[in-house]
This record gives sequence, C-alpha cells and structure tokens, in this order.
Amino acid sequence: MHFARYGLSSAKFNALIHLYMAGDRGLTQSELGNKVMVSRPTISGLIERLEKEDLVLRNTDPADKRVFRVCLTNRAFVLMHAFLPVHNDYMHKVMLTLDRHEKEALISLLEKIKKGLERV
Repeated sequence: MHFARYGLSSAKFNALIHLYMAGDRGLTQSELGNKVMVSRPTISGLIERLEKEDLVLRNTDPADKRVFRVCLTNRAFVLMHAFLPVHNDYMHKVMLTLDRHEKEALISLLEKIKKGLERV
C-alpha cells in the first residue's frame, strides 16, 4: 500500500531509486540488473514496463552502440521528488520500533551481508 499510492511496486521503486542515485548519465541495463539483483530477462521486462509508464528512457551508449543506458524521465524525477520524503518518513517510523542497540546490530548485520554479496 505504501508504494501503491504512488503507482509503484517495490521492484519499480528499487530500479527507480538506483537510477535516481546514478544521476543524468543513468545506468546500463546490465548495471541496473546487477544493482537490483535480477536476471537479464527480468530487468528487460521491468524496464519495458517503466518505459510504458514514461518513467525511463533507453538510449544507446555513445561509447558503445551495443549497450543501452537507462535514464529517468522528467516524470520520474517529479515522482521521486514527491515520493522520497514520504518514503523516508515511513522508514523513519518503521525504524522507531528498534532501540539504539537493535539499530546498531541491524547495521552491523547488513554490512556483513553486503560484504558477503560482494564476494559472490
């Protein structure tokens, strides 16, 4: 419901936030797929759906015409600027359920998982 009010799903948000953080240059389809940890066919389908909703553009990379770069549209930037404060507030409220020690433990465990993922 949190994402649905903005016409998003967690998968769409995950892709959009990575593209948002990448800036104007965007990401290659392969880079985006790696960041959201999905297969090549899955990221292609997700990008197609985002294109149909006018949230992303796929352009050929000037340095390599075989590669597509994915960038946010103006509509996506407006959506992200509206949604991110709401999302941050939501996540803040969720995290209030943890005390300081639990938050530190969570951060430590997430860092450990991240290191494990980097080795894979």
